[in-house]
Amino acid sequence: MKRFTVVSLIFALVISITAIGCSGGGSAGPTPQPIVATPTQEPTQQPTAEPTEEPNQIGTATSLDFTLEYVTEGQGTFTYQYRARNIGTSDLDLRVDMSMPQVNAKYILKGSTHEGWAYNGQQWVEFSMMYSNWDEFWDAWYEGFENYQDPLVEGWTGVEGWTYTMPGIGTITYTNIDINPSLPDSVFQPD
Repeated sequence: MKRFTVVSLIFALVISITAIGCSGGGSAGPTPQPIVATPTQEPTQQPTAEPTEEPNQIGTATSLDFTLEYVTEGQGTFTYQYRARNIGTSDLDLRVDMSMPQVNAKYILKGSTHEGWAYNGQQWVEFSMMYSNWDEFWDAWYEGFENYQDPLVEGWTGVEGWTYTMPGIGTITYTNIDINPSLPDSVFQPD
């Protein structure tokens, strides 16, 4: 359920960042309240190829790079690339590159330095310029990462193009799963 809260939070953030980018500035405002979707049945998993990796490696990985395609019923397709390093430590660094209908956005959150940036398709904006509560945004994005990592830990069998379905909501397909990649500092800095 939490991953749908994060999707709603992402929509709210993209709209906020787009508005800031268009107006040339912004100020701290109310925190967007996510809409929580409730599935009617348990998710189903649908492997689409032969296993390529041992699934238990994700649970012990210190860095990950994976792409997911989220197809929601009635709202379209959203693509996310998650890159994380220092997993399991307080120095977790996280980058999410998103492609949604008519919007491309990027987020970088560095647990190691408590810095963050958002890219609205035109410019990078420091999180501190938009929102005053680092911990609130850190918690939401960290939880979002965990919500997409957990299915891999719990159910992925090493299949490239692994898909699971949330009835009444949509499907999520994982591709390009790279376990323990070397992710340089430049990945976690504005481009």
